[in-house]
Amino acid sequence: MKILFTLALFILNLYADKVLILNSNANIEKYKSVQEEFIKNTKKPYKVLDIEKLSQKEIKEYLYDEYPDIVYTIGSKAYRYANVYIPEKTIFFSSIVNHKRLDIGENRYGISNELHSGMNLTIIKSLFHKTQTLSLIYSDYTKDLFENYKSIASKIGIKVIGEKIKNDGSIEIENMQQTDGLILIADPLLLNDEQRVMKLFEYMKKIRKPIFAYHDLYIKLGASLVVSADNPTIGRQIAYMMQLYNDKKEFIKIQIPMGTNVIFNKKMVESLGINYDVDALSVVNKVIE
Repeated sequence: MKILFTLALFILNLYADKVLILNSNANIEKYKSVQEEFIKNTKKPYKVLDIEKLSQKEIKEYLYDEYPDIVYTIGSKAYRYANVYIPEKTIFFSSIVNHKRLDIGENRYGISNELHSGMNLTIIKSLFHKTQTLSLIYSDYTKDLFENYKSIASKIGIKVIGEKIKNDGSIEIENMQQTDGLILIADPLLLNDEQRVMKLFEYMKKIRKPIFAYHDLYIKLGASLVVSADNPTIGRQIAYMMQLYNDKKEFIKIQIPMGTNVIFNKKMVESLGINYDVDALSVVNKVIE
């Protein structure tokens, strides 16, 4: 009898807390790599649903029929659907730009898309040690991120000057000329207009100022430096957080990414005539010659 009871407990433990991986679009490389790494590291049974080509009705019905114990949402689209249709369930999330603008309830855990601002500023300062002032474009959506950058920058000898996007979407880009470079953050109002972003990059090249971005896609537009989260590490980090949750151990609910990728666009930096510390390139993962 005791053996049967133990076996029953083992089976219950094995199949409890079914995990549904809800992916906003598995064809996007960063979403795909996060998902693959999570699957490699999770110990729980799981199912995967890519919602990119599904209608709202199909997603709703699937969530109601499946009714998973835990959902891991990848991307903001997946999070919103899970949060609306099964809000009572535990939701882990990642790959969401500025997660603070979303409805983050009590039983929500995840990895922010943004790296620690202090880490980003330290890398910038180490490579470009003459940096004294930096611009940062923000809106009401990212005001808290701007304030965070401003506060931390002052502690390492950098002044961050904010340029808020106006209600009509315009930016006083001429103000960038008074600083040593621009920190580009994932502000939804700024990124909503592709032409505005292109114009911004063209202007910064014209005045020979660097742009420090958060995604390697901006290298093609002329970013001098990209500091981004390492997506496979995020997948492993979520798996570990979920294990701590299952084991009822304490952990930080919303964490910053543990891994980083640093790309230095040497070709662009030298074309702008900007001095950089060669010895500091040891912090760089990839150099664009």
